[in-house]
Amino acid sequence: MDINRDTKVADLVKKQPKAAVVFKRHGFFTLMARLQGGAVGDVTIEKACSQQGADVEKLLGDLKAEMKACCPQPSAQAETGEIKIHKGMKTTEVTNTYPAAKSIFVKYFGKGCFDCPAFGTEDIAFACLMHNTDVNKFVNECVEAVRKEREAKAGAGLA
Repeated sequence: MDINRDTKVADLVKKQPKAAVVFKRHGFFTLMARLQGGAVGDVTIEKACSQQGADVEKLLGDLKAEMKACCPQPSAQAETGEIKIHKGMKTTEVTNTYPAAKSIFVKYFGKGCFDCPAFGTEDIAFACLMHNTDVNKFVNECVEAVRKEREAKAGAGLA
């Protein structure tokens, strides 16, 4: 997701929940509280910074750095190499690197898991703890879902 002055805060936080942590680090506590209540609407990053008296360039830099650090994009290695999913990985790291694992998240955590403010801030072990789920079983099922998707692509000549 491209992050710039015109990015809507609500859209960014919905797609990348870790962004809420960055906003809070910059003192946007009221904005984040209003966002949870659905009262932010079309507020852009630039408008939020203007209202808060915050440095928009510093916030943008921090948001981009955080998104790059926490949310790697799928790579060719992730598509064909060893499937490396472990309980210490952040939830978004798993779903961004291995999209096939999303079905396992929904199975154990529900359809709303991707909209949860904690999604992306917690590791797999903590997410499983919070949802009373066996972490080893969860990780194994994520790996299996990715493996099956690869096999299906290979069988269809797409890999």
